Amino acid sequence: MERDLLLLIGLAFLPLAFVALVSAWADRRRPVPGLILLVMGCAMAGWAHFTHPGGGYEPAEILTMALEMLGRLLN
Repeated sequence: MERDLLLLIGLAFLPLAFVALVSAWADRRRPVPGLILLVMGCAMAGWAHFTHPGGGYEPAEILTMALEMLGRLLN
């Protein structure tokens, strides 16, 4: 379960990193927070993917896993 949660959190960080990077680029400032989010998201998702016992996650599994985690949180 922890591996699944890390994958989902890492995947949630990636769009936030993209927005932060584009915002910094548009304002002509350093993209430090965006780079931190990008590294954290890639590291978390990569670690979860490469240490999965089945050899990695299938794209169809991610939606099911996200719905299961949402169900656990709401229950």
